Amino acid sequence: MTVLSVEQVSKSFAGNRVLREVSFGVEAGEVLALVGENGAGKSTVLSLVTGLLTPDSGRVVYGGEPVRAWSPHRARAAGISSVHQELSLNPHQSVAENVFLGAWPSRRGLVRARDLAARARPLLERVGLDIDPHTRAGRLPLGPQQLVELAKALANEPRLLILDEATSALDEDQVQAVFRVVRELRDQGSAVIFVSHRMAELFAVSDRLTVLKDGEVMATRVRDRTDHDDIVRLMVGRELSDLFPGKAGEPAAAQARPRLRVRGLTVPRGCSGIDLDLAPGRILGLGGLQGQGQREVLRALFGLVRHTGQVELEGRPCRIGSPREAIRRRIAYVPEDRKTEGLHVAQSVRANLALTNLRGLAPARRLTTVSRGAEARLVDELIASMQIKVSSPGQEARRLSGGNQQKVALAKWLPAEPRVLLLAEPTRGIDVGTKREIYHLLRRLADAGTAVLVTSGDTMELVGLCDEVAVMYEGTIVERLSGAALTEERLVRASVMGAAQHPDTDGRPTDAAGSVARA
Repeated sequence: MTVLSVEQVSKSFAGNRVLREVSFGVEAGEVLALVGENGAGKSTVLSLVTGLLTPDSGRVVYGGEPVRAWSPHRARAAGISSVHQELSLNPHQSVAENVFLGAWPSRRGLVRARDLAARARPLLERVGLDIDPHTRAGRLPLGPQQLVELAKALANEPRLLILDEATSALDEDQVQAVFRVVRELRDQGSAVIFVSHRMAELFAVSDRLTVLKDGEVMATRVRDRTDHDDIVRLMVGRELSDLFPGKAGEPAAAQARPRLRVRGLTVPRGCSGIDLDLAPGRILGLGGLQGQGQREVLRALFGLVRHTGQVELEGRPCRIGSPREAIRRRIAYVPEDRKTEGLHVAQSVRANLALTNLRGLAPARRLTTVSRGAEARLVDELIASMQIKVSSPGQEARRLSGGNQQKVALAKWLPAEPRVLLLAEPTRGIDVGTKREIYHLLRRLADAGTAVLVTSGDTMELVGLCDEVAVMYEGTIVERLSGAALTEERLVRASVMGAAQHPDTDGRPTDAAGSVARA
C-alpha cells in the first residue's frame, strides 16, 4: 500500500523554479532515502508534504486521497510526524512537556507534571534516553535534545515519519538508537522518509533511494542494486574518488618544522597529556568516537577553556589564554555549531564576513569607523572566491543553507591569513558537492603554508582528507596513523578499542605497545 505519493509537483519562488515535476512514492513498511545536494529541492518537497507550502502544480496524495487545504496541523493530525536538524524544543520547559507539546494530557483541564512524566518515560526509553523527564530541555546536550525531538514525533504514533538530517548532531550510539526506531516503525507497517548527507547511514537503513538534483528526480534505486559511487554520480555528476584532493608528499612532510608544538595539554574533565605537532602544509586530524576530548583540544588551543601544558608557536613558547590572544597570533577556529558559535545568524552575510577583519577595514586602524568601500570589496571577493550562494551580501545568515553558512564561517578568517586553522566537524550536515569544495580549499590553504587541525566523526573524511590522524580515547591519544597505515578499519578499531591492535608473528592481536591482547 502506498502511504505517500508525490505526483508531478512543481514549485517556484519569485520566478525561480526549485522543483520541476517531481514524482516519487513511499510504501507502508518501507524506508525511502531522499538524497541530494543542498539546494536540490529536498527541503522544499518535504515542506509540501508537511503542509508548510502548497505546490504550484501537481499534487500530493496521502493515504490514497489527494491533500487539500493542507497545513502542518492537519498533516500531524493525519499521522505525519517530522524531525529536522533544526531543533523546535522549548528550552525552558521540561523534557516531558516538550514531548507532548500542543497535546498535553489533562484531567478536567488541569495538566499534572507527574502524569506527563509517566507518559513520556516509555517514549524516551524507546529512543535510548535514560533521563529524568522533569529535566529542562535546554539543559541537555545537543544530541539528547535531538532524541527528545524524535520522542516527540513518536508521541503522535506516525503513519509517516520524516527524518530530515535528524542524525547530523548524533554520535554513533545515538544514531543506532534512531535506526532501531526506524526499523521498528518499518516492521510495524509505517513509512519513513530519511534524509542524510552521510552515505553510510543512507545505505544502512533505507530500502530505496530517490536522488534529487536541481529540483528534478534523477533516479530511484533499490539499495541492494546500487552503491555509493552510483548515488554520488547521480547527485553531483562526479565520481566519489574525486571528492578528496591529493595529500602532502612524504618528503615535504618529513622536512616540515612544526608551526604549533603542543606537549602535555590538559583540560580538566576534557583531555590529558595531549602531544601534537602541527606543521605547515599538513592536515592533522583528531579521530575517535564523539566526546573523547577532541572538542576540548581545539577550544584550549583557541583560548576558550583553561588548560595546562606547553605550547610553542614557530618555535617560541606562547600562552593562549583567550580568543583575543589566539587571533592576535593568527590562530583561527571554526567551531562545530556554526549557528550558535560560528556565526551571528541574525546578522547579514556582510556583517559576518567583516567581523574578524574590522581592524584592517578601519581607516588608519581606528575602530571608530569602517571604510564601507573596503568592506564591500572584501565581502564581494570572499563571496566570489568561496562561491557562497546569497541573494545579496545583506541577506541574513540564517537564511542560507547549511553548506553556505559553513562557507561564511570559514571565509571570514581567510583575509587574516591564519598560521593555524582549527576546524571542528567542518562538513557536518552539508551536501557532497559543498564538502568537496571545503576539502579542496583546506588542501589549498595547507599547500600555501597553513597548519590545519581537523576533528570529525566521519571516518571516511579523516582518511580521505588528512595526512595524519591522532585517535583519541577517553581524553588521551591512543594511536597515530599516517601513510598506508591510515585506513578506515584501523581508525575505527583504535576508536572503539582504545588502542591499535596489530597482529604479532603468531597472528595474535597485540596492542600498540606490543603486548599480546588477552582473549
